[in-house]
Amino acid sequence: MPFRGSAGAVPIEVGAPRSFRHLLERGVFPLGVVAIVSLALEFGFYVSPVPVALLHCIQLLAVGLYATCRLLHVCHAPRRWVALRGLWLDGVILAGAGVVVLLGLEFSAAPFVAVSAVYVATLQVALGVRVVVKAVQLNLLLSQRVLQPTRFVVSAFVMLIAIGTLALALPRATSLELWQADGFSLFRHLLNCAFTATSATCVTGLAVYDTATDFTLFGQAIILIMIQLGGLGIMVIGSVLGILAGRQLSLRHSLVLQDETSHNTLGEMRGLVTFIVLSTLAIEVVGAVVLWPMFEGVSSAGERLFFSVFHSVSAFCNAGFSLQSDSLIAFRRAWPVYFGIMPLIVVGGLGFPVLRDLWHGLREWSEAVWHGRTGVQLGAAPRKRVLSLHSHVVLVASAWLVVVPTGMFLVFETFSGGVSVLSDGSADAMGLAGFPERLFDAAFLSVTCRTAGFNTVAMDSESLTPASHMLAALLMFIGGSPGSTAGGVKTASLAVMALGVWATLRGRQHVEVFGRRIPEVIVRRSGALFVVMAALISVVTLLLCFTEGVTLRVGLFESVSAAGTVGLSAGLTPELTGWGRLVIMLTMLAGRLGPLTVLVAMAGTPRTLRYEYPTEAVIIG
Repeated sequence: MPFRGSAGAVPIEVGAPRSFRHLLERGVFPLGVVAIVSLALEFGFYVSPVPVALLHCIQLLAVGLYATCRLLHVCHAPRRWVALRGLWLDGVILAGAGVVVLLGLEFSAAPFVAVSAVYVATLQVALGVRVVVKAVQLNLLLSQRVLQPTRFVVSAFVMLIAIGTLALALPRATSLELWQADGFSLFRHLLNCAFTATSATCVTGLAVYDTATDFTLFGQAIILIMIQLGGLGIMVIGSVLGILAGRQLSLRHSLVLQDETSHNTLGEMRGLVTFIVLSTLAIEVVGAVVLWPMFEGVSSAGERLFFSVFHSVSAFCNAGFSLQSDSLIAFRRAWPVYFGIMPLIVVGGLGFPVLRDLWHGLREWSEAVWHGRTGVQLGAAPRKRVLSLHSHVVLVASAWLVVVPTGMFLVFETFSGGVSVLSDGSADAMGLAGFPERLFDAAFLSVTCRTAGFNTVAMDSESLTPASHMLAALLMFIGGSPGSTAGGVKTASLAVMALGVWATLRGRQHVEVFGRRIPEVIVRRSGALFVVMAALISVVTLLLCFTEGVTLRVGLFESVSAAGTVGLSAGLTPELTGWGRLVIMLTMLAGRLGPLTVLVAMAGTPRTLRYEYPTEAVIIG
């Protein structure tokens, strides 16, 4: 039977000698590290600090040793066909690189050495993939020890942020104008790169560097990768790689995934992970197609494709990063904003458990229509509920949180925004638009405020009324739904808290909705989440008012945006001091992971008490 080593590694047969097996397993990782470092030195600098010829020699040596390790692995395996099947990922990369080389020799005048460099670089990417696989699947090694799942999730996000910071700090990731700017500081640059990496990984969208002008295409691609990894979740990506390599999810792995995806059923983790990845890719592809007409003015087709993919991923992951300096204000009158970006934000904020429920319900309905079983038959058993209680609560709460705030924004900016907007506001203020355009702006603002971070109108304190700013802060505090890429206290928690208040006012002992009773532990957890999130925002607002000297209104808006991983800014983020940026970075990380997750990770392993204290009432209210 195959040896169960690291989930990302190629399966090694037990029949191979133990020392040789360990040599093969341990040899791939350092070769991958060498490949990544050499690629960074060669392509990450405008002028490589190491002679390119020396780097090429190191790369050829690393690739040769890697190929030798793979060949020896197959030769020493008792079942060579099984070993070859485990190397399918390497085979795909090698074949793809070979096709690139053949096409380059056939249709271009490039010399063989130049085209072969593409092949070597592709092989180095393969080595880098192996390093990522091993690093992400480290939980299988850690599962042999006592490690709390929440701590592993926190450490995985911190690791991704650190890698993203180093990648964005490479000179070619940022523009030459930024490096040549007056007052440029290397320490401040590293801090800004760390801020950007944190914002991208935590799918927030707050930025101290202008994504459109301060980052090159290379840097924007790094940001896109971090958004995708941070949106799906580190453990989800690692699980997919493990499943593709033919591995089963361990119990510890499933526990981590259950904590990260907010899913209740432990035995369905494998199916949920597969659905998350496939549905994400399908939705983002459709989104890119819908957004394609919006970027008609982009210079080349390749750049237009990148713009479409970038904004589709950013919208579905609720990240809010845009390749325009003014977010989506320039496309305020473009229909893909409202029929492309808005649906992507809504679908991404519903959560994967809800999307899976909807998919199963749609499939059952289509099968019933196909077989003509849509009517109710006498004597037939009652049909089971298609959607779970969680999906019902999330869909109803999400619908209310779109319709009601749209009307409120429209009222605030129509009847109370005229004086301030006309006197000091931006020309892109909502209050200056006509009624139809203002209606679309209000609808978009009600959607984006809960987590996305895009904006089609100016968001500064002079362009929006105080009432609109307060409503936006409340929506950012609520956020999206559990199991999604959104932050905040979540729509389900808001619904449970509202139902709990209603049950208390009616004198009910239990919280009930849609013919079901919600467990008391869920009600307590929702209340704890509200209190912890409110405490986090209060502390961050206090720190921002102290370190930045801003008003309460601006500090509160920025802190809620960071804690809710929304990304909307009243203009404070680009002007933050070093201490202010550290505060916002930690807030974004806590908001993405969830304040309760961070506190549980800090508290350690819970202990079950074997005693109870006597009960005594406390006067409240």
